[in-house]
Amino acid sequence: MARFAQKKTSDFDAKGSESYEHGFSYSTKDYRYITKPGLSQKVVEEISHIKEEPKWMLELRLKALKQFEAASMPKWGADLSGIDFEAIHYYLQPTDKQVSSWDDVPADVKLTFDRLGIPEAERGVLAGVKAQYDSEVVYGSLKEAFSKDGVIFLSMDEGLKLYPDLVKEYFGSTIPSGDNKFSALNTAAWSGGSFVYVPKGVDVKMPLQTYFRINSPNAGQFERTLIIVDEGAKVHYVEGCFVAGTSIVSSEGRVFIEDVKKGDLVLSHEGKYKKVNHTQARPYSGKLFSLSIRGNPSEEIEATSEHPFLIVKRKYKNEKNKVWEKSWLPVSECRQGDYVCIPIDQVIDEQQTRIFPIKIGTGKHGFKVEQLEFPCTPELFTLIGYYLAEGSISSGHYLNFSFSETEREFIDEVKRLILEVFGETRISESYHKKNHGTNVVVSSTRLCRFFEQFGKGAANKVIPKWVMQEGKEKQEKLIKAWYRGDGNYYKRTLAHGFKEMFRISTVSKNLAYQGRDILMRLNVASSINVRNRAKEKRQDMYNLVIGGEQMIVFGAIVDQPIQPKIWGKKRATYFNIDEKYLYAPIRSIEVSEVDNIYVYNFGVDDDESYVAGGVAVHNCTAPSFSSGSLHSAVVEIILKKGARCQYTTIQNWYKNVYNLVTKRAYVGEEAEMIWTDFNMGSKVTMKYPSFILAGKGARGETLSMALASAGQHQDTGSKAIHLAPYTSSTIVSKSISKDGGRTSYRGLVNVGPHATNSQNTVICDALLLDSISRSDTYPVDRVFNSQVAVQHEATVSKIGDDQLFYLMSRGISEEDARKMIVRGFIGDLIKKLPLEYAVEMNRLIDHEMEGSIG
Repeated sequence: MARFAQKKTSDFDAKGSESYEHGFSYSTKDYRYITKPGLSQKVVEEISHIKEEPKWMLELRLKALKQFEAASMPKWGADLSGIDFEAIHYYLQPTDKQVSSWDDVPADVKLTFDRLGIPEAERGVLAGVKAQYDSEVVYGSLKEAFSKDGVIFLSMDEGLKLYPDLVKEYFGSTIPSGDNKFSALNTAAWSGGSFVYVPKGVDVKMPLQTYFRINSPNAGQFERTLIIVDEGAKVHYVEGCFVAGTSIVSSEGRVFIEDVKKGDLVLSHEGKYKKVNHTQARPYSGKLFSLSIRGNPSEEIEATSEHPFLIVKRKYKNEKNKVWEKSWLPVSECRQGDYVCIPIDQVIDEQQTRIFPIKIGTGKHGFKVEQLEFPCTPELFTLIGYYLAEGSISSGHYLNFSFSETEREFIDEVKRLILEVFGETRISESYHKKNHGTNVVVSSTRLCRFFEQFGKGAANKVIPKWVMQEGKEKQEKLIKAWYRGDGNYYKRTLAHGFKEMFRISTVSKNLAYQGRDILMRLNVASSINVRNRAKEKRQDMYNLVIGGEQMIVFGAIVDQPIQPKIWGKKRATYFNIDEKYLYAPIRSIEVSEVDNIYVYNFGVDDDESYVAGGVAVHNCTAPSFSSGSLHSAVVEIILKKGARCQYTTIQNWYKNVYNLVTKRAYVGEEAEMIWTDFNMGSKVTMKYPSFILAGKGARGETLSMALASAGQHQDTGSKAIHLAPYTSSTIVSKSISKDGGRTSYRGLVNVGPHATNSQNTVICDALLLDSISRSDTYPVDRVFNSQVAVQHEATVSKIGDDQLFYLMSRGISEEDARKMIVRGFIGDLIKKLPLEYAVEMNRLIDHEMEGSIG
């Protein structure tokens, strides 16, 4: 479930609310219908009439209204005296219908969700999507494959219209309207929410997701969610991942995905380097998709079926696209011939001079660090290109450039540039009669230290970050010199046709791919092929190949003009390239079944994308947020025999919101319910996800985290009701209080007389960040059976001065030190989350901790 932030709009008086400054909203003047503030029988009848509901639903609403009016406000929890029920608009209808195509969503509504960052990736990858705007669902879709299996995913209003008998059977069966004051309020005023039915044996592996947006101040949201999971069926969240060995483009070159670490910088689909904020490895069984990309046939990309790729769908079978419209698609929906998008590094860091610290000395008596300063000119980049092709270092003191004796032009150029760029005069030549070679030898320890960053040994040649991001004019000089040393122009008529290309060859895999990346910056598409030379007992050879129309631009770079046409026709190419992307066709796709292999993924700051196997891919992003003055929802889940459901919520409400939610699951025999519930931001939260373990062997789990800042009270917890034998439940609750905020754990464990051989574990940990914050624990255990095991652990801790001193003495600021301690406190809980939620939690914690200095 996702929530969104908003700010002030001029159509309502923002009485009782702050300015909504942390987001945006749009005018409500074009809304189809808005009820007057306050809740009455007339308002309830209006809502039911507008929705054209059956008589029994209206009767249920009116009954609930009386229960709401009769019930007193709860006094046992947080302070709710600030709620003004008469100031709230209970129904706002932004549009007159729900649409199934995103294109048909009203422009301002669509713009809202676009600005909130719901990407095409989520619209494409989710099994089903609902988007609720104020009181109504305005957009809905469900993947055809799941609808064919009988899966129902509708707004609650649609569900009532299309499946009235099913809704009537289960609506209020787990949470009756009279359960509490706010379940009565929801039943009287409910609008929107989701209705889900998963038939027997169906496993919905992709997410079913709903986005909620309150666009208007003083507007309550009262969504109603009803989920029915039939026998043996499953609904859960999964995240897309890659297998070990997938190469990732980082700021320091290519690394394997399993070696990516938190804090690394990786190239995103925008062509910019972003910080990794979370990594994850998990066992996976299921379908694995292997993609071979034209231009890079030796490096297959292997991904789980739901992982999003940035794709351009092929329009024409036998010719290139004319329009390059990009979208995020799960790999399972990619087809042979579709184009993958390969981002071009957009970072340019051009310097006129560079300073490098170099170590001088043997180390026996300690190293001496000197600063080597030199002009960062095109001439330097020519030297670098020659070193990548022909350079080596011997004994740590001699810089060598090896040429054929016939390459006098290159020999003289290197000697001239060494003197011109570095002012070094200790240059000599040595000759090898047998090999007809000439070595240019520079006797300079300092230059050896400088060129070591480009690798020692042909297989270890590499281009450092500062060179990869320098100006394009300088990079052209590097390519030209590298080509002179390691390249060739091939032109030959063969039995099967005419062949013409440029090639640069190297035994360094890293260098080959970095060369390809630089060429993309220079508007040249290239291919990489690998020649296995194991039989020759030699290292593999990586060939960077430039053919077709790409030869025209490359030929200009290396001073070898190429005619734009051949035999009167324009030179062909498989590729397309623009300022941001290289578009390369998918050569083949293979699908295999794997069992219990480890797959990897990670989260990236800001846009949640990275480059895997050279291709732009998207991490499954986490939810965004909403705010308003009152949120009172009801979630009912019915799990039949052997069913499984995981329901995950991250809510970062605006700080004037009362977030009062009732969630309950009825869990049948051998069924499993998992609540993942993280709360922060609201003025008050009172939420206690619960499960009734009614069938033999039923299982329940709650993972809960709450963070309270100044003026906030997070009163959260969980309830486990054991009614049948061999049932088990686990509740893990973590809370953080800062700046005078208050957290409370409020839990109930009830083990009935028939729940023999049942088990329960409650772990409740609280962290206080200062002396003015507060944490309370209110556990209640009711055990009516002696053949059970019930455990409860509770701890309260604070950030110690010794912890801060230890971290700050190592150069870490106090604010960052506190963040690190908090991350460590919740780390074991975060690891249990799907990646997209773990990423979001880390981001939210960092945001909430900004400026948190004791």
